[in-house]
Amino acid sequence: MTDKVNVKNAMKIVVHADHRNGICNECNLQMKIKEVDIGEGKFAKRPVCPKCEGMTGQLIATPFTIQAPEPPSCLSFKCLGKFIIDSLYVAFLSSYHARRVAYAEVNRPEKKMILERYRTGEPSPQNLWQAIHANIKLKCPVCRKYNVDPLLFNKNN
Repeated sequence: MTDKVNVKNAMKIVVHADHRNGICNECNLQMKIKEVDIGEGKFAKRPVCPKCEGMTGQLIATPFTIQAPEPPSCLSFKCLGKFIIDSLYVAFLSSYHARRVAYAEVNRPEKKMILERYRTGEPSPQNLWQAIHANIKLKCPVCRKYNVDPLLFNKNN
């Protein structure tokens, strides 16, 4: 399963697969490994809920792959400045998603409830300031728990 996530203009982020645990979303029962027909006479071993036959476990985290920005097309200050800003944005965005996935892995659904944005990655930061800001919020335990922001003084965090 691959999906594309919409962010900044030429940036490309691809979602490859979800990391899920072996507990059914519907029944909260431990899933059992079972051979499932995947078509054309082929079978695969997949986790299946013994009660509802569902095959979707609870979401732990969704990792993203982020590609580097396009190299500058010219040597003008405008092109080089845009490339530097885009490179910083990619660096902070990659850092955010790596920390987000690590945080979600440590706080699995059985252990602790965390904000859904840290499991899914949506909404993703759209610019450099939002990426820096998201990294700061992810580092701060008070910000994560209460979804508040000590750096901004408005009500709509």
